[in-house]
Amino acid sequence: MNRSVQILIALLFQAAAPGPASAATSPTTPAAALSPRPGPPSLTADDVLTIHDGRLFLDHKPFAEISFNKFDLLWQLYDELQAGRTLDPTNQLVQAQDHALSTLHQLGFRSVRIFALPWGPAGPAAYADPSRRNLLYAAFDKTLDLCDAHDIRLAWSLAAGTFTDTKLDPVKGWVFGEEQQRELISNPESRGRKLLYRYISETVNRYKNRKAILLWEISNEVTLSADIGDQDRVYNGERMPSLKEVAGFFDDVARQIKAADPLRLVTSGGSNMRESQWHLFLRQGWKTDTFEEQFNCFQLLYATSAVDVVDIHCYPNNHPGYAILGTNGQSAWLDNQGYQAIARRLAKPLIIGELGLQAMARSEKKIWDETPDYFESYDDTAAAKPWLQRTLNDVVEAGVPLTYWWCYQSDRAEDRTNRQRFDLSLERNPELLTSIVDANRRLKQKLLGPK
Repeated sequence: MNRSVQILIALLFQAAAPGPASAATSPTTPAAALSPRPGPPSLTADDVLTIHDGRLFLDHKPFAEISFNKFDLLWQLYDELQAGRTLDPTNQLVQAQDHALSTLHQLGFRSVRIFALPWGPAGPAAYADPSRRNLLYAAFDKTLDLCDAHDIRLAWSLAAGTFTDTKLDPVKGWVFGEEQQRELISNPESRGRKLLYRYISETVNRYKNRKAILLWEISNEVTLSADIGDQDRVYNGERMPSLKEVAGFFDDVARQIKAADPLRLVTSGGSNMRESQWHLFLRQGWKTDTFEEQFNCFQLLYATSAVDVVDIHCYPNNHPGYAILGTNGQSAWLDNQGYQAIARRLAKPLIIGELGLQAMARSEKKIWDETPDYFESYDDTAAAKPWLQRTLNDVVEAGVPLTYWWCYQSDRAEDRTNRQRFDLSLERNPELLTSIVDANRRLKQKLLGPK
């Protein structure tokens, strides 16, 4: 039995036992126990994630990991402050986030990816409003304090793509204002871009000396907005950017981040490309791209960009990858090996910011017709595990140095009643969690060698 599995078994017994799981989660623990660890006034390249000869290094040592998205870590803390509650050790959501980070640390994980701004239009509004901004930075501070307490580092998604005039009306739904995605992404002089640059400067300067920041991420899946909609690139009433405009946006924002923090790597959070992205960019419709046409998309985004890595999000579900047109004119798949080949040609490491499988209800007839052994819920361990292991094996075999599974322990109420919910946790599905632990161990052994 390897060490990680032994730890997981011990943690299971610990989670089942009455009382707090750790001193940090105990209601009687003084608040000082969750304060940041003392650190140097400034960091050096030895303290942060860097690239040498195409490989990732952390703390001056080669680094590789398969870990988790913990998307709601900041969200839950901010919502508590918005509701007028304090983030002291008696707060149950503080305890939940602390316990999650403690568990991940004990299982050998060193980092997680988070969304470091409230969801959707609430994010820019939380920064633009001075009274809410204080709450936002208090939630940021607590997030980093909790990570420091468990030696967890953060892939910090800045949510840059949300700085538009879009509102979410409870009756009308999405309402698009004067500045939409196209204006934000294509125009550096737009109001949204100027507010974004102010937010980046203030936030990055505030936290650049915290070791808990692993890397800065520009936004989440902005690439999927490129070139969709009608011939004027208007999709569901919103003006969308072109892929070339997205490339310029990534480069400009990355340079803004690096002006404040020259040490850290910047990633786009950009996702995979749509399977017709190059044809959409050329205004040729939804014709499936070849491998070289997909490479053209990544080359446009990253070849001369200040962004340091090639970032994809990958949800293969019941397929080996994403559909492309093969050299023989037949259907083929762009898988992790293919994405690695693209990244190598661009001389930048590949990371997978989101990797996951979506459990599918039986009403999704096409998927169940194609793959009768698919799974409806992560609660069905026997059905889910082969698919999860197959997806993880692909990452290990391709040697992708950094991947974040979607996701670990959602504390949102709406997820708890959803049979197709994504999240894994120690208490809910320990056998599936063991598969992630094992894949992380195997990746490290492959890329870093035995300890």
